[in-house]
Amino acid sequence: MDNERRVAVVGAVNVDLCGTPSTAYLPGDSNPGCVRLGMGGVGRNIAENLRRLGYAVELVTALGDDGNALSVRRSCQELGIGLSHSLVVPGARTGAYLCLNDERGELVGAVSDMGICEALTPEALQKRLDMLNRCALVVLDANLPQRTLTYLSQNLTVPVFADPVSVKKARRLSGALAGLTAVKPNIPEAECLSEVAIRGDSDLPRAAQRLHALGVRLVFISLGGRGAYYDDGHTRGLCPCVPGTVVNTTGCGDAFMAGAAHAWLSGAGAVQTAQTGLAAASLCAASDQSVNPLISREALAPWIRSEGGAL
Repeated sequence: MDNERRVAVVGAVNVDLCGTPSTAYLPGDSNPGCVRLGMGGVGRNIAENLRRLGYAVELVTALGDDGNALSVRRSCQELGIGLSHSLVVPGARTGAYLCLNDERGELVGAVSDMGICEALTPEALQKRLDMLNRCALVVLDANLPQRTLTYLSQNLTVPVFADPVSVKKARRLSGALAGLTAVKPNIPEAECLSEVAIRGDSDLPRAAQRLHALGVRLVFISLGGRGAYYDDGHTRGLCPCVPGTVVNTTGCGDAFMAGAAHAWLSGAGAVQTAQTGLAAASLCAASDQSVNPLISREALAPWIRSEGGAL
């Protein structure tokens, strides 16, 4: 496959169990509602979104030898996501994610069992480095061990996007920032990475400037329901969310990352890249799945072509 169309994602995959009550969520009680089982994980969700956007995708992850691993393999095979460079860890549990939403689909709490990602060591990934460097883009998620993120950032010669995943895991990117093309934190993660307190929108440029100084070229800071801040060192501003129905917010950040990566690979500037990421996130929110099967190049094309600018 032409490397202009080939991307790799290195990160987590897991089986998702997600519950959403049908009425107002009552803490400490059994809430009637809907419980869904599906495939997830930051890396896998990004990989599926990119595959649905038309890319040849290789997912490099760690799997156990359990039933959940079989489910992951079956799902990836159906979608056309490559797993040939992934690790199999005998006796280990394939990643799992348990989450609870409120009646609006907003996350109330979750438990993430991602210990298997510790098997994705620099030594293991050294054997995959040639394959990764033949891709047009590599996306990393911070479920990887810190030394692995640092190793990859120093040895990948192709553009690299990174997702901090959470405040705790964002710290793992501290040694990798100099090798990143783009990073997509939310406000607490941006504070962690930049060591700049963000008390209001006026602090966003200072945090981005600090990340630029550390080597990151493109910064996208998620503002939740208000959209995203974008900054490439020259162009900066706020993009509002794309209006739409919110059914479930799980996976919206992963969709943003995939949409932004697609726009960037299509030659879009910072504004259009942020807008496309937000459009992808809006599509995800309208679905009860962590990846909306309706995401497509056609659905995102208007945002890549947009002339929109900072608000």
